Amino acid sequence: MKKHDKPLSILIAGIDVNTDRLNLVIVDSKGVLKNKKTFWFDDIISRGYSKERAWSRINEEIHKLLDYAYSKGVSTIVLENSKVIGYLRYYWIKNGERKSRNYNFKVSMFRSRIIERITYKAPLYSMKVVYVPPKGTTHSKKHDEIMREKGLDRHSASAYLIALKYLQLP
Repeated sequence: MKKHDKPLSILIAGIDVNTDRLNLVIVDSKGVLKNKKTFWFDDIISRGYSKERAWSRINEEIHKLLDYAYSKGVSTIVLENSKVIGYLRYYWIKNGERKSRNYNFKVSMFRSRIIERITYKAPLYSMKVVYVPPKGTTHSKKHDEIMREKGLDRHSASAYLIALKYLQLP
């Protein structure tokens, strides 16, 4: 059952998914930054936190994110393509990049599952979900420029670049 019938406006939200937080950046159709917010769930990595409680906490933050985005007028959610992240996972594991083989697998699977859950829940808030390729959203010159220019942290800058990729703005 839908929570909301139609979006309040036509804003776009870029979301950067990490293992301990979701970074949301809201832009208009010209790429102008309207709002940003971080939704934390870093407490789930503590010892004694069961898997069921962790996913419950993550789902709670996803609903908070979507409700917040809806209240700000977002009609389109932009996420990194989880299929491409899956291909990158195998590349990282094969080449031994990033910490350890087990770490790469766990982190990429975790991120992909969170992206899937956002995708399933966005229609409840009458939001369309769009995917963009993750290349160039974190480690690029443009990323560093946006961090300095807009005063954003690393993950919010990634979310901003994700939204700009959807708008196909430089």
